Amino acid sequence: MPATRRRALLGGQTAVVGLVVLIASFVVRRRRVPMRAAAVVLIATGAGVSLLPLVVDAYPTTYRRPPVTYHATSIAAGMVVYREHCAACHGAMGVGGGTSAPRPLTSPPTSRRHAGELFWLVTHGSPGRGMPGFETRLREARRWDVINFIRALGAAEGSKTIGRQVELDRPWLVAPDFTISVGPLAPGALRDYRGRRMVLLVLYTLPGSRARLTELARTYHVLWVTGVEIIAVPTHTAAAAISELGSSPPVLFPVVTDGERDVVETYRMLAPGPHAEFLIDRQGYIRAIWREETGGVQAQVEKLNEEKNVAPFPDDHVH
Repeated sequence: MPATRRRALLGGQTAVVGLVVLIASFVVRRRRVPMRAAAVVLIATGAGVSLLPLVVDAYPTTYRRPPVTYHATSIAAGMVVYREHCAACHGAMGVGGGTSAPRPLTSPPTSRRHAGELFWLVTHGSPGRGMPGFETRLREARRWDVINFIRALGAAEGSKTIGRQVELDRPWLVAPDFTISVGPLAPGALRDYRGRRMVLLVLYTLPGSRARLTELARTYHVLWVTGVEIIAVPTHTAAAAISELGSSPPVLFPVVTDGERDVVETYRMLAPGPHAEFLIDRQGYIRAIWREETGGVQAQVEKLNEEKNVAPFPDDHVH
């Protein structure tokens, strides 16, 4: 990138000189034709030097909008496909180490490719690098699922810099959407809370998480008043999740009872372990992660409530 910037700067300066010569040719009376010819050459050369490094290869699907949203169900499905067809070469977490040791998927230049570019490569392969195409082996939706999983791999790598303290005015990690199914109630979605409430997503495992869930149940009203909804997701089979928590103290926040596996597999990429908590702001960005020790959530909520610069809602599709 530094070489590209230097070349673009040099080309821009050359073109400016050519423009100055062209303007001067209209002022002087002698040698106008040679000056204008030289000006044209300088402008053309400068443009060529500065623009050539900025030209990128594009595929027919490079700027195509993915039809599949960045959703836990898609990411989890992509994880299965990736493990079956991709991990042997690209490594379990996309950082290489497989049989052919290709470029890591979680760092440039691959991580900077448009989703449409990745889709084209997954579909048609890259013969020069020994990568086969999967157009006839995977349905289109499954190929987009793999793209979502690859993006989640990059998010998992970047999320290592996010800890228990909110960094004000620096939202960047998009929270994957997921379905919230609670007993017989109509399912909702994480994105339904955008613009309305923050969400404290809690992945829990019994019996180890029981004390923390009891604490959250007792302080739920405090978090609710400050604009937070708690959504608890068990890391085990969830059919009896609500009854397992008991009634003292009463658990008034949503506890997912169906579809928990996709949520757990997706968010465990960001915080592996039996218990983890994610503070998601009103716009849909993960702002703090508790991977082991818990507590201090209220202080981080107050920081977000004082945040002045509000980011736009993230797109529901990866780019």
